[in-house]
Amino acid sequence: MKYIEQIKSIILFLLILLSLALTFTIWNFTPSFEELESATPVEVSIGESKSAEEVIKPIKVLYHSFDVVTGTTEQEKIDALVTLMGEWQIRDITQVEEGASPTVLSSYMHGPNRTVLYYPGTVPFPVFDVILQIDENTIPEASFDRVVIERGTDERSPLTAYFINSTSGGVYQGIVAAEELEEFQDLIVQALDYESYITDDAIGVLPIYVPENGTEEVAYSYLMEEIASRSFRNGLFDDPANVQSTGDILDEEYTDDSAVMRLDDEDKMLTYIQPRAETTDPAIPSDLLFDTVNFVNEHGGWTNDYRYFGVNALNQQIDYRLFVSNKPVFSDTTATKMELTWGADAGVEQIFSYRRPYYLLESAVETNTVELASGEVILSGISRLENLDPSSVTDIIQAYELTRNDADQLIQIQPMWYVKVSGTWQPLTSETLGGSQLGLE
Repeated sequence: MKYIEQIKSIILFLLILLSLALTFTIWNFTPSFEELESATPVEVSIGESKSAEEVIKPIKVLYHSFDVVTGTTEQEKIDALVTLMGEWQIRDITQVEEGASPTVLSSYMHGPNRTVLYYPGTVPFPVFDVILQIDENTIPEASFDRVVIERGTDERSPLTAYFINSTSGGVYQGIVAAEELEEFQDLIVQALDYESYITDDAIGVLPIYVPENGTEEVAYSYLMEEIASRSFRNGLFDDPANVQSTGDILDEEYTDDSAVMRLDDEDKMLTYIQPRAETTDPAIPSDLLFDTVNFVNEHGGWTNDYRYFGVNALNQQIDYRLFVSNKPVFSDTTATKMELTWGADAGVEQIFSYRRPYYLLESAVETNTVELASGEVILSGISRLENLDPSSVTDIIQAYELTRNDADQLIQIQPMWYVKVSGTWQPLTSETLGGSQLGLE
């Protein structure tokens, strides 16, 4: 027992040494950290991404021969022509008219041996260069809404392409080599069997051609399907985690420190605005088209078949309209187009205003065939309207009218004749034309 106190002292001394050693180790310890990879932002894609050539399409093609005009609005036939033209080399682009009169423009577009592609809005040359092969070092920024292919007097003659702005009267000319034309001649022969088109010289400043006979069209009923607001919130805001919800269950609203997004239940329209990006500067049309296509692609915003339908470069505004079966869709009650206004904030170009539908047309629950009145009936009815100056008409087309039945949760799309007067599209009904029978039968 006489060594117990000595043993305790030794143990206490060892514990003190251990404590000092541990303290020294902790003070001098430097942990090693593995470098963490920064988190990659998750890309949000609501629908599809598309190229410029997928949303910029002709709405109609006419083939002029010596004694008849035939044409089509069928997408497959139009795509066949545009695809063929994409293989051509177009050279020697020169301006041949500036501010040409309607009479002069008509001589370019409506003579024999001409094929005319109609675009719903003006297309800038630099944009068209991604669709065709324009063999020029410097491509003009000029825009056009008609492309005319004039065939030569024999198969060995080169084609002449005219790019026409039907509003400003500007005309550019290009040459297509003759060795590339054999397939085009085959299309010309096929086009002889397309439906006949007619016009009335008293309607419009430029001739407006419509199908001569009545046509059978398909009417659709779709289930009402909406895109979840969180998809747009995650796709449009830079940091969705910092977005605040300030609306109600019907008219939702989301905000952060630079933008606001609203969903209007009444017309099924989403509005996204970045107020600081508002500008009064005009846009370069080709840049505006490319920039807006890229913006919609960034969140996969091509949720239905939206196509380029027009531009106002002075206001930096561009429209992409809903299409069904290659026909534009209009509505008095529901949003049917994407309307984008470009801007800039602190010198950085970006979206200022983005308005668009947030419904989907995917689940068709019913289709039926209806017959639209002939173009002959439509032209005759328009010419008899007392409250309309026929020269103010700029276009007449077959389109679709969209209505909603909220009780049954259905979207109904009916074929309808539409007329464009002073920049505004209006439906042509039996009542509009004073009781003329237009179909829908």
